[in-house]
Amino acid sequence: MEFFFEISILFFLVIFQSLFGVGLLLFGTPIFLLLGNNFESTLILILPVSITISLLQLIYHKNSRNYHILEFNYYCLPFLFVFLMINIYLGELINIKLYVSILLIISSLVLLYKNRISKLTNILYLYRKLILISIGSIHGATNMGGAFLSIFSSSIHNENRLYTRNYIAYGYFVMGTIQYITILIFGTFNKDFSKLYYIIMPLIVFYPLQIFFNKMNDKFFINIINCAALFFGIIALIMSI
Repeated sequence: MEFFFEISILFFLVIFQSLFGVGLLLFGTPIFLLLGNNFESTLILILPVSITISLLQLIYHKNSRNYHILEFNYYCLPFLFVFLMINIYLGELINIKLYVSILLIISSLVLLYKNRISKLTNILYLYRKLILISIGSIHGATNMGGAFLSIFSSSIHNENRLYTRNYIAYGYFVMGTIQYITILIFGTFNKDFSKLYYIIMPLIVFYPLQIFFNKMNDKFFINIINCAALFFGIIALIMSI
C-alpha cells in the first residue's frame, strides 16, 4: 500500500510538471516530509525525476533562446549551494518553511492580481539580481523555491508560456543537478538509490502530454501555475505551524 501511495503521488506530480514545468519539488517536498522522510532522503527520491523532466523540456524546446540564463547562473546558483549546505548541517534547528510559506502566499496573491499593479513586472525586472539570489537561497534551504521561480519567470517573459516554462525547466535542471551532487558528496544520511527507476515515468508520459501543452493559451497556463503556488503556500503554512 505504501509503495502504491508513493508511486501514485509521483505519477500525478510528474504529469503536472510535464505540463506546467513546476510541481514535483514544490508539492513533493512537503508531501514526502509529511510522510516521514527527512530532507535529504526526500531530495534523493524526487530530484532524479525532476532533473529528467526538466532535461526533456529543454530538449523539446531546444531552439528556444533565453537571454536571462547567464544572470541565473551568476546570482542564483552560488546561493543555492551555500544554503543547501546550511540546511544539511543546521536545517533541523531553523523552521525556514514557516517564513517561506508566508512569503509564497503573499507573492502568489500579488501575481494573481498583477494586472492591477502595473509596475510589478518592471519592479521584478529592476531587482531581478536580488530576486535570483533570494530564489537560490530559498531553494537551497527548503527546496521550495519553485513557486518564486515560476512567478519571476512569468513576469520577465511577459506571460509567454513557452519562454516561461523553458526558463523554469532550465532553473530546475541546473539547481536539481547541483543539489543532487552536493547531497551525494556532503550529505549526512545514508543514500538510497533503489528507486531510481522512477525516472521511467517522465520518459513515458512527457511527450504525449505536450499535445495538451500546445493547446493551452498563455493566460490559462500562467493562472494555473499561480493558483497552484498559492494553494501550496497555504498548505505549507498549515504544515509549518
